[in-house]
Amino acid sequence: MQLILAVNSFRKEVRKAVLSWRTFHYTLRLSEIVAKEWTDAEHSGRFFDCSVQFMIVSRNWLAEYVSLPTSVEELTNRLTMSGLNLEEFHDVHEGLTKPDVAVDVEVTSNRPDCLGHIGVAREVSVLFQKPLTIPAAAVTEGADKASAATSVSIEASDLCPEYHARVIRGVKIGPSPVWLKDRLAAVGINSVNNVVDVTNFVMMECGQPLHAFDLDRLNGGRIVVRRAVKGETITAIDQRQYILSEDMCVIADASRPVAVAGVMGGFDTEISDSTVNVLIESAAFASLSVRSTARALKLHSPSSYRFERKVDRLWLDWASRRCCELILKVAGGTLLSGSVVAGDRLPAERESVTLRFAQISRLLGIEIPPADSVEILERLGLKRVRKDDTSATFIPPSWRPDLLREIDLIEEVARIHGYEHIPADATLPVVSTARTRRERVQDSLRSHLVSCGLSEALTLSFVSEDERQLFRPLGEISPVAVNHSSRSHENQLRQSLVPSLLQCRRQNERHGSPNAELFEVARVYLSAGQGHPENVAEPLTIGIVSGRPFAALLGVVESLANKLAPHARLTT
Repeated sequence: MQLILAVNSFRKEVRKAVLSWRTFHYTLRLSEIVAKEWTDAEHSGRFFDCSVQFMIVSRNWLAEYVSLPTSVEELTNRLTMSGLNLEEFHDVHEGLTKPDVAVDVEVTSNRPDCLGHIGVAREVSVLFQKPLTIPAAAVTEGADKASAATSVSIEASDLCPEYHARVIRGVKIGPSPVWLKDRLAAVGINSVNNVVDVTNFVMMECGQPLHAFDLDRLNGGRIVVRRAVKGETITAIDQRQYILSEDMCVIADASRPVAVAGVMGGFDTEISDSTVNVLIESAAFASLSVRSTARALKLHSPSSYRFERKVDRLWLDWASRRCCELILKVAGGTLLSGSVVAGDRLPAERESVTLRFAQISRLLGIEIPPADSVEILERLGLKRVRKDDTSATFIPPSWRPDLLREIDLIEEVARIHGYEHIPADATLPVVSTARTRRERVQDSLRSHLVSCGLSEALTLSFVSEDERQLFRPLGEISPVAVNHSSRSHENQLRQSLVPSLLQCRRQNERHGSPNAELFEVARVYLSAGQGHPENVAEPLTIGIVSGRPFAALLGVVESLANKLAPHARLTT
């Protein structure tokens, strides 16, 4: 049976019962975020990674952005009880001029904002009601324009929606200063040189991966973001050669790939002791593309890990300016005026979400004053655009892609208010639900087919033109097609379940299960003409793919007909 989606279980058991409740709700939210990417995930045939991963946080580094409690235990306990589980913390002395404490933070994939110290500091700021200080990223630019030194073009906008490039001339490559080495050492990153260390520092600061190219080693002095040519090769910074395929995104110069987009830079254009002129990349890459490329090449990096979880595009310019600010500080040089930007900018604000105050007590079982709920959400960065006695409407900040619906806001109110304040015997209303007759009939049919020795399959609704032409049970009916670049090869909604089931059976055969007996109960899609309310009919059908003899399969069909209508007569 084809596996469409897999959600990894949390790596370790949560240590407190109240946190288990939190984990349950996070799992629900993760699955719903997966649903938003369902189309792309189905097409790619790959899993959506919802596993828990770790972010190492330096206490000294964190203190640069927010005032911390004196006790590390108080900090870790409060963060843990708010849902940002801290696995462990330990003192760090080796290689540091000032002792530090490193904290291992579990970060679920719906919280990419916490993959940088500023994101964690933002959480601390809200929990302890302390002001948050974010560096201004102010830079002094020279008279010459960056656009005269380089150019950027994007030929694969579906894989790279936005790309920023800045140029610094006259840098002096050398060892990093002590403060920079200390910050990186505390989070387990080795020092390379002052320019590379700054790119790593900014990534760990705000969560936005950056890359520095030796501008003089870029053929033509320009950047082209494109799909790789099949069989094209690149030697990465790890000095290993990788063979690329046409579905991978690369950063190229005038003649060759110089980086695997979002994964790793190339050896030929890396920063070396002889580098004088630097091009700083700050970009956004499609998460599914980065994930599939990293897996195909078996090449994973801190950058790919972050791009797989999506970056906040509204911070691309800040990260670029911050990187240049620090490079000028530690390596000197002159920053050329302006940045070279390609791609589409995001809209300034997201869709609003309305919170009904009555829903908070209905779902949590406790009363939280509306004023407190509004204050919590505003501290989290949500912008209030409307409020009355019964509800308030907010616009979530760009760094919280997981805040999509009312239930998400209620969860935020609950975790900041404190799960420990929710009594174990809190009264929640019990709402009875009943399955419809249609649902009961479908369940009965599925159970019957399973009892006949068949396995249920859940297959994709999209097929190619060739597959559709092979199975046209209703004759020539125009297909329902979608216009989306990710489905250029399979862009038609199926008119029969047979193509999808045959493809599923073929996948089973490839994996050593040649005798898969499959069925599916699902809808097909038929163009219904202009008179139909939605212009598409979606009848529910049953499809069976089996290697049994015809007589045996006919017996299954007869028993199914008997189940549906015992007194009907089956004719062929």
